[in-house]
Amino acid sequence: MKTPHARRIPVPAAEPLIGRDSYDYADAFEIQLRESDARSAEEFARRALEEAPWPIRWTIRIAHRYVLRLRLGPRSSPGYLSGWKIVMSERDVIQLEAVSPLLGRAALLARRPEPTTAVVTTYLFYGRPAVANLLWTVVGPLHRRVAPYLLEHAAGPATRTQDVTAVRG
Repeated sequence: MKTPHARRIPVPAAEPLIGRDSYDYADAFEIQLRESDARSAEEFARRALEEAPWPIRWTIRIAHRYVLRLRLGPRSSPGYLSGWKIVMSERDVIQLEAVSPLLGRAALLARRPEPTTAVVTTYLFYGRPAVANLLWTVVGPLHRRVAPYLLEHAAGPATRTQDVTAVRG
């Protein structure tokens, strides 16, 4: 069965989980699954970030740690997901955060509003607006290509064969 495609959607007007601070950048991507999927938001996010093909995981890790200079935690700790601090995790939503001396605060929200839908929203709160804006001008286009890919990967079957095929493809 063919994997569905993720699409960019409008960012929700209000998001109580990110606090009262106004964000400087936000985007949201949604994927409609072909059949019901019982995974929680955290399980879906873990599949997207931790089980992506290794070249994608490596690229994300390099971009997060060395380009954006996000202060990431231990990947193997239960309080973190791919180095991002788990602020909150419930069945239908997980909130991840990381801080950077260059970028400021970054928040990722992954939601499962329906058993056939997954949505991920990225919020950036610039600490140093001039530097952060310049940095995001360079990294943003890559993010907007990788984020939908990760959703599509997470929506696909959980097999190692798929990961090897994606790396070779």
